[in-house]
Parts: sequence; structure tokens; C-alpha cells
Amino acid sequence: MSAPLPLEDLTVSQLLRRTAARFPHRPALEYRGRVWSYRELDGAVDETARRLLSWGVKRGHRVGLWCESEPNTILLLYALPRIGATAAFLNTSLQRAELCELLRRTDMDRLVITDGYKDLNFPALCRGLTDEAPTLEAVLYAGLSGESGGFQALDSLTPAPQEKLTQAEEMVTPRDIGYILYTSGTTSVPKAVLSSQYSRVNSGIQQAHDLGATEEDRFCVAMPIFHCFCLSVNVMAACAAGACLYLPESRRTTVLLEAVSRGRCTVLSSVPTMYHAILCRPDFANWDVSSLRTGFIGGSLYPQELFRQINDGFHFTLLSSLGQTEATAGLSTAGLDDSLEVRAATVGHFMDHVEGKIVHIESGREQPVGQPGEICVRGYLVMDGYYGQPEETAKAIDEDGWLHTGDMGYLDEDGNIHLTGRLKELIIRGGENISPAEVEAAGVCPEVRECKALGVPDRHYGEEVCLCVALQEGARLDEAELRARLARRLAAFKVPRYILFFDELPKTSTGKVRPAELARLARRRLEL
Repeated sequence: MSAPLPLEDLTVSQLLRRTAARFPHRPALEYRGRVWSYRELDGAVDETARRLLSWGVKRGHRVGLWCESEPNTILLLYALPRIGATAAFLNTSLQRAELCELLRRTDMDRLVITDGYKDLNFPALCRGLTDEAPTLEAVLYAGLSGESGGFQALDSLTPAPQEKLTQAEEMVTPRDIGYILYTSGTTSVPKAVLSSQYSRVNSGIQQAHDLGATEEDRFCVAMPIFHCFCLSVNVMAACAAGACLYLPESRRTTVLLEAVSRGRCTVLSSVPTMYHAILCRPDFANWDVSSLRTGFIGGSLYPQELFRQINDGFHFTLLSSLGQTEATAGLSTAGLDDSLEVRAATVGHFMDHVEGKIVHIESGREQPVGQPGEICVRGYLVMDGYYGQPEETAKAIDEDGWLHTGDMGYLDEDGNIHLTGRLKELIIRGGENISPAEVEAAGVCPEVRECKALGVPDRHYGEEVCLCVALQEGARLDEAELRARLARRLAAFKVPRYILFFDELPKTSTGKVRPAELARLARRRLEL
């Protein structure tokens, strides 16, 4: 294991400028065959920042980015913190009502949009938006098609003088809030997480280090930019290493495989569902993925069998990790030198410069090795809080600065973290705590594509275990056979009383199962 890198007191702009000075002619960004060197990228960010200044963006403004993964999005995410503004990343699958709610709750000053996503037309959806969001002053178009819907376009703005940019940049500090990212909202309305430039920069530096990244690497962007995982392990990590950020035209599995094969990408990080979707393609073996070296898997829980399939299928060193938006993305990682067993069975060790502990969920006492509890972390990576929600912030971060992640697990003797589930998802059956993740792991078999365990009301036990299952296409498996398999792997009280089969489990746009929605569907099916 290599020696830890120190934390660096840098702004996002200083990180990019440093990398541009070190590797001026190295490729920084590639999209549709066009390549920007780091010198060109830094210059383009300057010009974008000057255009934003002429649009009226000022230090402290919160500017929403409702943008797909395109070159202008990359320029904007660097340009806004360069002038002291905050970039707020909005999920590109939002409907208009959801968009309006987040704009209002985050007191957004301005909004930048691209063309759209899937069947959503952003310019059309944004008509009249300034009348509905009280603080929203203007909408700016930064798409590729030129169909702005009547909104002013980014490239039509006259750049402000260079002196104005220099003055604005000199006022920015690493402790300024650089980004707002939203929690996934699987169990509640998404919260706006405040992330400092310092935490975002150092997260990128540390994760590039954990990936062993250099200026020779090429990072394939297989996740939406608005996801905290992508912002750290792709955008910031590539910048920290001087590597190339390769933007595919979409996140369809064919396009991603083309990016890896033709773009000779070396780093591919993504969520389990995306990896699995690629592996399940009948033509997967026909694609050349030999350039891949490593990548992180994260975003949701996954069975060990799936980890091994991905690691072996892509013939690279897959790194397990644990992260959340409130912790600037990653808080733990396996090492490149760790065995497959460690990488598959654990989410690795706490990252460098991260204090971590496991605490008893009732007493709060630190748990010894092998004893499960809630995972807590402290350090540079902890968010500055939830925007406008001090009470929720106080629930998440205690008086001593510990972030209570809500993830459950235990430490082994080597300091590796074994995940056992989510605190809020614990099923309590007759006083027995049951981890949904344990039940789900027991349900893994060739016929099952995915499954989710949850608690449903029961008059006698308080809760009963219900396992919701989606089968592989064409697979056959009945309830009796699956329950028999589960009974061979689980204690009797953990075996699901109910097993429900679904064509698809309801998910967020980032591939996470929506437990609240699934619970409603299950209760309706069971007439509870």
C-alpha cells in the first residue's frame, strides 16, 4: 500500500490551473472525437467564467445545472466555483414540479440547462419557470442542438474583461461552498448537501491516489455528472491525476462499450446495475475491454457473487467502496493490492485522513472488532450541512463532528468494513433485528436478477420479512423453491414470510431501488 498523500488547501480552480501547468499538452477532455488539452480546457473555463460574470453571476450565487454529461457541463462545473458561485447539480430525470420544488427549497438564483434527457425537453419545461420559483432570476441555455426555446444561450454572452475574472477568483477560498448535490431521495424529499471546494478537491486527490491514477489514464464517464460518485471518482480524480475524462454520448450499454473499446479507457467506475447490464449483453464477449485497468463500484449494495462476476468479466481490478453524498462521495475503499476475497466481501478500509468508527445504535458506544453498529466518520470529507435545514443537519452530524451515515456494518481484525445494511431499513421482527442485505444476499441465485427485502406490518411480530424479486429474462423459479433455498442459508426467523415477484423493482434515475415505493406496492399486493 502506497504512502498517504497530504491534504491540500486548494480551490477547484487552483487544482485545475496546477494540473494545466504540469500537463499543458496532455488530453483533459474528449467528446465525439474532439480533444481538449489541459491548457485548452483551462482557457475554455476562463472564457465560460467571464461569460457567467457578464450574465450577472456573483460570488455566493447558487446556480442550478440541469445539464447532461456534455463539454459545456464540465466547463460550467469548473467555471462557477472559479468565480465564487455554487454549482447546484439537478437530476436530469426531474419532472417540472420536482424541479420547481428544488429551486424553491434551495433559493436558486439562476439556472443553466442543456437540451434534455430521454423524452424530457428542458427548454420547453422551463418556460415560465421564473414566475414559479421566487428567487430564480434567469435561465441560460448551454445545449448542443441550438434549440434554446427562446432562452439566451451561453455562447451568445459577451465575456467580461479578464480583470473582472481575476478579481473574482482572488476572493475565492477553499472553504467556500463549491457545490450543492442532492441526496437520492429514496425514502424522503431530496436534501441539498453543501460541499466545500476543499472537500471536493481533496476527495478527488485521494480517490485518484487510491485508483493509482496517472496522466496516462483515461476515465470513462459511465454515470451522470449530477451524481456525487461521478463528480469525485471521475471529474475531480481525473483532474487531480492529469488524466483524460472521456465523455460518451450517452449511458447506453452499447455506447459505453464503444467508449471503452475505441476510446481505450483505463478506468471505469459505476453502480452495480450498470455493470450488470453490460455483462448481461449477449454480445459482451465480442467487445474489447482489455484497456481497462481498474474502477470503483458503489452507489448501492451488491452480492459478492456479482462483484466477482464484474471483476472477472471485465478482467480488471475492481475496487469496492462505500460513500454517500453527505461524505463528498467516498469514505472507504479497498486497495489495488487487496485480494479478490477482501474486495468482494468488504468495502475496504476507511480512506486516508478519514476518522472512522462503528457505534452501537442505542448507546452510541464504539463497538469492538466484529460487533455490528452504525458507521460514523469525521474529517475533511464531511459536508457543511443541508441547505436551509439546520435540524436535519444536527441529526446527521453530532456535536463532536461525527457524521452518522445510517449504514450498518462491522470492522474485521484487518480494519476492513463489512456492510450489513441500512439503519433505517432494519426489519425488527418480534424484537429480532434482521438486516435486509443479509436476506438479499441469501436470495442471490442464477435465476434472480435482483431482489429487495423489506419489512411489512404484522399484528403479532410487529413486522414480517417480505422479499421482492425480479427474475432474469426467461428464468423460472417459484416461491416454494426460492423459500427452500433461503431456508438453507438463513435462520428460521429471517426467512421471508412473503415472496413477491415483480417484472421490475421501482428505481431512482441512478439505479437505486425506491424502498418506500416498493413497500407501498408490496402492502397493496398483500392487502395489508
